Amino acid sequence: MTLNVWSRGFSRCRESRGSWAGLEVTVRRVPTLCGLRARESEFLHVWGGKQPSTEMWVFRTIGVTRCSAGVSSLARCLHTCPVLEGVTKANLSKLRKKTGFTFVNCKKALEKFENDLEQAEKWLKEQAQKEGWAKATKLQDRQTAQGLVGVAQEGTMATMVEVNCETDFVARNPKFHQLVTQVAIATLADVKAHPQWTLGWLKALHTGDELKQLQVGDTTLADLTALTIGNLGENIQIRRAMYYSVPPIPTKHIGVYVHAPVAGTTGSCALGKYGALVAFRRKNTEFQNFNAAELGRRLGQHVVGMNPLTVGEMPEIREEEVEKKDEDGDKQDEEEGSTDSDENETQMLRQTFLLDPTMSVGEMVRQQGIELLDFVRFECGEVEES
Repeated sequence: MTLNVWSRGFSRCRESRGSWAGLEVTVRRVPTLCGLRARESEFLHVWGGKQPSTEMWVFRTIGVTRCSAGVSSLARCLHTCPVLEGVTKANLSKLRKKTGFTFVNCKKALEKFENDLEQAEKWLKEQAQKEGWAKATKLQDRQTAQGLVGVAQEGTMATMVEVNCETDFVARNPKFHQLVTQVAIATLADVKAHPQWTLGWLKALHTGDELKQLQVGDTTLADLTALTIGNLGENIQIRRAMYYSVPPIPTKHIGVYVHAPVAGTTGSCALGKYGALVAFRRKNTEFQNFNAAELGRRLGQHVVGMNPLTVGEMPEIREEEVEKKDEDGDKQDEEEGSTDSDENETQMLRQTFLLDPTMSVGEMVRQQGIELLDFVRFECGEVEES
């Protein structure tokens, strides 16, 4: 087989012949004034015959002064590799978009598997997985105070997860968003996989170690986390998840709310720095234009903003209590006032409603004909009290 090499040069000899790398080599000079005007930094494609078995690239101008010099210059200036029929810009671009890996790694993978895109993609992911686990082990002791809260809901079921990272810069990365979304959807699928959980009340907190074993397709959340660590170079930890559901009857509802939402997140999973789940029951079915989703969102917004500790009791003012209070001394008034103030600050039903300061939460739910049952609040990076 003859390898034809077209190069740019200014030598007197127009053509030189010899052997190199087991091939018959013909080096032909292309004068500067001809159609080929490549710059020194550009690659010139070199081919041999109609179906070459070798692909070569010229790294600099080859000056050919005589036959032997031309072939020896060729050996110093060229690099050989197996020709990949489909390793074109389009195929490399396709593999890069699908996997997100570098040009060099994608080309290496295609060369290794002779242009088999499926095998190349599989190999790239395996290599990235190995590198990710190595980085995860190395970075596992680093503090993770940033991150996101993810909320996924389907009917009367919902899950809320927290995934932490080291910096806010990584927390804004789309790959990190994808991981948090996968964790939230995986936990919701885990709830749906247990019918006994979906038929009654469920409120269960799961730790990160438990969540890492959940399956996502043919892999686990632990492997996906390691892969993300390898891509982003920071320690990432799945911290916790709350499984939440109410009996699937028309009067039971779950409201969800995420504060400081991440732009571009899908409706099935919302991401943000704060999240809340609120369970409530519709007591009066005579109200028209009842919007459970909007009411749940407003209650969740109050939970995030006011941070109540308990649901509490519905505030009621009785006439005998007012008379007794008037007869008591100043000291007793101060003590009772202090106690009431503490209850108003920590009990949700006694708190001033965040979206309407003219009424309490208890008065608002009474007007809407609902009963507040329970709530859960997540704040990303919060320190839990022991």
